[in-house]
Amino acid sequence: MKNLFAVFIFLFSVALWCQEDNSLLVSKNTFSFRDGYLISNSFHSIYDTNGWLWILGENKLSNEYILGEQEIIIQRFDGANFFTLKLPDTFNKKIKEGHFFKSQDHGLYLKLSYEVARAELFYINTETLTLKAVKEYNKLNANFLISKAYTAQDSSPIVLTSNNKFYSAKLDKLKLRFIDSIPFEKPVAQPVLDDPITMDDFTLIKLQTEKEGVFLNKEGKFIKKIAESDFEATNGINFYPTIIQPPFKVSDAFYTYIDNYKNAFKFNKEFKKFLEIPHTDSVLGGNKKLQFTSGFNYAFSTEIDGDFTAMELYRLKDFQKELFTTIKVKNISGIAYKDFGKDLVILDGNTLDSYSFIKSKIKTFLKDKSIRSIKKLKENKYIIATDTEGLYKIDVKKNTEERIKILSDATKLNINYSRGIFNGTDNNLIIANSDYLYTLDSNYEVIQDKTIKIHSGIIIKLKDSLFTADPGSGIYKYSLNENSYTKIANTEVVQVKEFATDGTTLFANTGQGIFEYKNGNFNTYTFENVETDHLLSINYLQDYGILVSTKFGEIYTFDTTTKKLNLLYKDALNASIVGMVEDHNGILWLNTYAGIVSLNPSSKKIIRYTTKDGVYELEGNRFSTYKDEQDGSILMGSNKGLSYFKPDELVENNLKAQPQFTSISFFNSENDRWEVNTSPDFLNNTRKIDLPSEYRRFSATLSVFGQLNPQDIKYRYRLLNIGSNSDWFTTYAGKEILFANLAAGVYNLEVEAYSASKEKIGETIVLKVISKEVFYKTWWFILLILFFVVISVLFLFYQYKVKQKLFAKNKIALNEAQIKNTMMLEIHHRIKNNLQIVSGLLGLQMANSKNEELKVKLQDSQSRIESIAGIHDLLYNSSNQDLISVKENIESCVAYYKKLFPTNITYHLNIDSSILSVTQATPFSLLLNELINNSNKHAFHQTKNPEIFINFQQRDKKYVFIYFDNGNFTQQATQKQTMGMKIIGMMNKQLKGELKIENTTNFKLTLLFSKNE
Repeated sequence: MKNLFAVFIFLFSVALWCQEDNSLLVSKNTFSFRDGYLISNSFHSIYDTNGWLWILGENKLSNEYILGEQEIIIQRFDGANFFTLKLPDTFNKKIKEGHFFKSQDHGLYLKLSYEVARAELFYINTETLTLKAVKEYNKLNANFLISKAYTAQDSSPIVLTSNNKFYSAKLDKLKLRFIDSIPFEKPVAQPVLDDPITMDDFTLIKLQTEKEGVFLNKEGKFIKKIAESDFEATNGINFYPTIIQPPFKVSDAFYTYIDNYKNAFKFNKEFKKFLEIPHTDSVLGGNKKLQFTSGFNYAFSTEIDGDFTAMELYRLKDFQKELFTTIKVKNISGIAYKDFGKDLVILDGNTLDSYSFIKSKIKTFLKDKSIRSIKKLKENKYIIATDTEGLYKIDVKKNTEERIKILSDATKLNINYSRGIFNGTDNNLIIANSDYLYTLDSNYEVIQDKTIKIHSGIIIKLKDSLFTADPGSGIYKYSLNENSYTKIANTEVVQVKEFATDGTTLFANTGQGIFEYKNGNFNTYTFENVETDHLLSINYLQDYGILVSTKFGEIYTFDTTTKKLNLLYKDALNASIVGMVEDHNGILWLNTYAGIVSLNPSSKKIIRYTTKDGVYELEGNRFSTYKDEQDGSILMGSNKGLSYFKPDELVENNLKAQPQFTSISFFNSENDRWEVNTSPDFLNNTRKIDLPSEYRRFSATLSVFGQLNPQDIKYRYRLLNIGSNSDWFTTYAGKEILFANLAAGVYNLEVEAYSASKEKIGETIVLKVISKEVFYKTWWFILLILFFVVISVLFLFYQYKVKQKLFAKNKIALNEAQIKNTMMLEIHHRIKNNLQIVSGLLGLQMANSKNEELKVKLQDSQSRIESIAGIHDLLYNSSNQDLISVKENIESCVAYYKKLFPTNITYHLNIDSSILSVTQATPFSLLLNELINNSNKHAFHQTKNPEIFINFQQRDKKYVFIYFDNGNFTQQATQKQTMGMKIIGMMNKQLKGELKIENTTNFKLTLLFSKNE
């Protein structure tokens, strides 16, 4: 009974299945090396919780032509831009493959398998982009051979094996915690784990080639081993499975296909068994290799066909699947998706194909059929007239289309080119083509007695009358009540393009102008601002009155009082406007030759909907724009189908979508390098960046995370300086915003995102940018300079005042010194004169004296006085009254004795440039005088060529004076204490010198005395 009941439920669900709407928009964007995608062979890819795609694979730029030598890298993809992330150091271990799996804290784990070494596990913080080794896993005992992760709520579980056990463990970032273990029935040399089969609270783990398997609960505890008794076919036979296909969920129960059994197996939670369900061989079309999404609303399958792989994408509902698209690619190497059925990424070599599946709010019916007129039948159902394929009935809720079979006296009748469908009496429909006006009953059969021959298909209903127009014979009125057909007089020349009415007056857009008819009278109006040949469509709308469009994209309001046309709107593309209606909010909806346009005259907001928004054909048809007055739906026809939408639903609601910075790059002064910041942690927490004065540039990339195709998004941005305004600039997905050479100041970068229909997405994002001033232009530096200038001025003024005082003091001192110098010169001069007077007196006395001994004494005294006078003469003639040049003094003394004594004596002088003070020069001069005087008097009596040698040198801090002659002192050897020698001794004491006299055959004196500092 249970099996029969299950079959009944299955059949009932099939009966309730209906096709979902047909408004899926599939867009594809391809990225390759030139777009920044560097991976040539992807290993694995996965989306993180922030919406970024992570791809692991071989770097195309590294050793491209050497097999097996490619660098392995990670790239992150935001839907438009790629950013490369280096792997952690693997210490030269060659990577064979790798894959990601999700962590419970919204991070990722990366498992790398090596060619030789054991696999290693790394934890990735997707907020900060840091990669760290899970050491507790990487350092496991060598007995642990293999591991696999499986999904579980709020945890990161893995299962491991050794040669003889299953192990259950959980990962928590960098930690690994073992939970449970269970032994094999017998050891297995090379255990290979099958993919885990997870069914909400339970997970089935088994080996591929051995009959070893277990059930785990959601806590990671092993609850039982699997056995043949856990798998039961409809014939009652139990078996041990080899292949278990991925499970799928229907009404809280899990089903799967096992081995080659045609029917599905249902998992019994209570007994942990799989039971075959009869008559389910056609479930899901018999496709056993479907891969299901986590919510089991979608699935996909891949089938290799030669060099290509066909990927079929399905919607699921109960036991039914609906193919909504097929993708054929070459050599699939990997797939990934954020929300299956809305996006898909296919990796193929160095190509990344990004597919977006967006459910359009615009439905398309009667594709490739030319639509002409529309009328509502009842809720969700409409009758549609086509140009060449008759009438159709559509159901906008069930998404069905049905050709209406019209019978006239049991004969099939085709009604084409109908310009209008109207309600008649008794639920009848009135419809016209270019020749006849037909009345159809509820079974779509022609009521013969109400068929009327007419002259045109242009038709409108006003109260209980129908008006038709024939370009050659005028305008006709058909009374529904009286069943009469009459011509309006004098309308032969009126060439009607389209009728409109406000309920009391008939208006028409004609080749002669605007036609107005009321109470049997009509007028035609022409205009100076519009040529009548340009008029195209006309309609009456409650909030706008009579609107008239042109074939050049203009809309005018017709003022019924002044009879003038006033411009309301001009299409930016100059596209012809063939239909106009307003929604319940007063917004105009236009059927144009360039898509569907919404116009809000009060806000001036204009949105154009094109093929990217689900409009199947851009070029609209006349007479095929219709509004459902009950639910507000709008239908617009074209020559290739009918568009149906509800205006309130069509206006995009992008509250869940928000533009975001995906990278901000600038020069980091602290790290002294240019940095590309792509981590969500940085991007989400950064509201301001500082640009150093020496590198005032920055760049940014953007993307929109949400159910939108990033490539369809357009961005506009501007950089505002405080107190100024700036124009908006436009950029597109994948393009970088770059500003360089910014002037110093504070800026705000504002960015907005817009959809293909020019609808703003999310909120404006703002980034504050502070461009720092060059240090010598900063206010603090200027103040510092001013401070130094002021201090310098004050210091200079102070120095000036000090110098002025010093100058005054110096001037006084110089005057005093000059006076003293003059006085000293005068003293020296007078002393010299007095000494010369004394010398003269001694000379007179010596001349008058007859005593030879006295004369000699007087001459000696005179020479001594002359020596002292010579010093004062040198001082008087010198610029310095304190210092005496030794050389000048000695030369003066020698010159004096050359005059005094007639003996022809040769003087040998070796004197340096030493200078003596007056206190040393006077005793030295007297000493020298005695020496020369003694030599002249006593040394040369027996010497033919007398010579005197005088040497004076400075050595270190002492003066060395050497005096010797070639005379003979033998006769006076006993006369040691002559007057001259006494004077020499006295002068030596004054000089505080060291005196040494040698007189063997001649006389030699050596004197050493200190320099007077």
